[in-house]
Amino acid sequence: MTKTIVGYDSRAITIDGKRTLLLSGAIQYPRSTPAMWPKLMQQSREAGLNTIETYVFWNLHEARRGVFDFTERLDLVRFCQLAQEHGLYVILRVGPYICAETNYGGFPAWLRDIPGMQMRTLNQPFMVEMERWVSQITGYLHALFASNGGPIILLQLENEYNLIAVQYGKEGQRYLQWVSDLAHRLNPGIPSIMCEGASSGSLETINGFYGHAQIQNHHERHPDQPAIWTEDWPGWYDTYGHAHHIRPTEDCAYAVARFIAAGGTGVNYYMWHGGTNFERSTMYLQTTSYDFDAPLNEYGLPTTKSQHLARLNALLNTYADLLIAQEHVEEQVLGEQQRAYIYAHDQQELLFLCNDAEQDMHLPFAGQHFILPARSVSLLSQGQLLLNTATINPEQVIHYQRRLHPDLLAEQSWYSEPLPTEWPLALQTDRRVVREPLEQLLLTQDRTDYCWYTTSLMLKPEQAGAGSLKLVGVADLAHIFVDGQLQATTQAHLVEDRGAQDGPAFTQSFPLTLTEGSHTLSILTCALGLIKGDWMIGKQNMVEERKGLWGQVCWNEEIFVGPWTMQPGLVGERVNLFADGGALVPWQSHWQAAVGRPLSWWRFTFARPETDAPLAVDLLGMNKGLAWLNGRCIGRYWLIAGTEESLQDWQQQAIRVERVGEPSQQYYHLPAEWLQESNVLVLFEELGGDPSRIGISSIAGTRTGMA
Repeated sequence: MTKTIVGYDSRAITIDGKRTLLLSGAIQYPRSTPAMWPKLMQQSREAGLNTIETYVFWNLHEARRGVFDFTERLDLVRFCQLAQEHGLYVILRVGPYICAETNYGGFPAWLRDIPGMQMRTLNQPFMVEMERWVSQITGYLHALFASNGGPIILLQLENEYNLIAVQYGKEGQRYLQWVSDLAHRLNPGIPSIMCEGASSGSLETINGFYGHAQIQNHHERHPDQPAIWTEDWPGWYDTYGHAHHIRPTEDCAYAVARFIAAGGTGVNYYMWHGGTNFERSTMYLQTTSYDFDAPLNEYGLPTTKSQHLARLNALLNTYADLLIAQEHVEEQVLGEQQRAYIYAHDQQELLFLCNDAEQDMHLPFAGQHFILPARSVSLLSQGQLLLNTATINPEQVIHYQRRLHPDLLAEQSWYSEPLPTEWPLALQTDRRVVREPLEQLLLTQDRTDYCWYTTSLMLKPEQAGAGSLKLVGVADLAHIFVDGQLQATTQAHLVEDRGAQDGPAFTQSFPLTLTEGSHTLSILTCALGLIKGDWMIGKQNMVEERKGLWGQVCWNEEIFVGPWTMQPGLVGERVNLFADGGALVPWQSHWQAAVGRPLSWWRFTFARPETDAPLAVDLLGMNKGLAWLNGRCIGRYWLIAGTEESLQDWQQQAIRVERVGEPSQQYYHLPAEWLQESNVLVLFEELGGDPSRIGISSIAGTRTGMA
């Protein structure tokens, strides 16, 4: 295959010596299924993209140290090959720290337990593991680099280091330079990039909602580098307990056109297709859906946003040679928040009229009078308006409806998950008896969300009655069982950035009434994903991440003294009850008896609906747990209502919230690739719910202008 030479100058990335305008979209291979990839690539190409960007997920490829997986959703080679088959380049962001709202920011959980480990700084144990993995993955993908005839044109190591640079100081900068040097030692034959913090030898790129605001500073620091925007956020992710985030389509188009006008020559929509966080792959508190309000929605379907941006992309592609042929174009100041940029060469012209104000403006320019909508860019040529970013054509508007398939779940049964005191001896191999509780990752290695902590209590008469059980040092949720009965569960409002682990966010209290005498206290702790960055635990190193119970347990401020019996996981997980192991347990058919019963496994069967539309299961009526389709985990579910949170200052101009008071996520993707003619849906419900309200819907869209 013909080798491709990739380079850069101060204006653009060059491919075989020619400046190239990069219009890229982020599609992350584990968040969709292989059957979806060809259509995603096709739609991306049709929408005017010439590049696909993806992170590489070390945490998924090497979930167990030394055991590698590149099959099915993790077939990164096939993903890149498909991009090339559709005429798309690839930007590969190896990290291995990737953030990405994925579990542990892309690090495998076992990394935490290596002696002497400190992540993302000048630390020998970390650097040894990082170099081993990065060398392995780049060697694995060797044939796919452009220098060897493949589609990969840019390689990123590390990610957004500026977010933590202050806390690691000079050692952090020495580490960052080591990373840049490592990229060159790997000799991929293509430029290396770093976003939001870079060292000598790597291109620095931009992240954010509005890239144009960063261009001047970028060129002052890097006069020899082009302005490349690796993360243009067309939306935002959702977290459980918070309302749904959206970004107006018009604002997305404004941001891209404004960036190109000001001299940017590479844009990556992050995300172009967000997809689904299957299995337990989310970071702490992140919803299973990673829709991101992206141009292609969670199911891979086009949206109004993708259609409007496709118009803009098509126009930028038409004038691409003109845009990148010129050196940096001077802006013309038309008003306090109005600017003009003129690109002209050999009878060709493209004019950008930009209004950054929050209100419409009437402006004369070049002998004409223009009405510029608020926060918009008008693109003109030879006096003719080609596109205004604030104007969406009616035929581009797509509305989606969910069609319920009634009575599809024809059969349902249930099985009760045993309490830890009732486990069969053969399954108690990981049982541990300790004087004081140990945080659960030491036992679980993050292979399960769950860990049991059990102890015996003897209450004197003066200790009995109403009181408060306080857990000091606990994460993330806890369910409190007394003598086998669920008495309380975490009620605290969980936030993404909780602060230091000795702070208030890691203490939980539960009002209880206990009688005099002997009791068995069992606490089921439930992880909601690992952090994605130091800032989520008060800027402690990521190695300090903890789950479960590791501190004091107090009854009315009196500390309980162990011993504690710890048991990681669930019986149902151990026997694969959600798959072939389901044949080993006596499922009960009188499901009404289990409505509202905690620690219940639910099993449903249904025939595949006669539709080509994507499917989702509506779990309204349930509370919290995990879901599997035909033995494959579709993710965590939690029907907690979303509050109207206060957006941070840097989000307020771009992001809106909607569906306040509704579940943060109600519908869960059932991938077509995982369906069979006869299907089994299994839920593990922690708190108890009413499965009679569960339904399966298909998702279909209609265009406003095409009745």
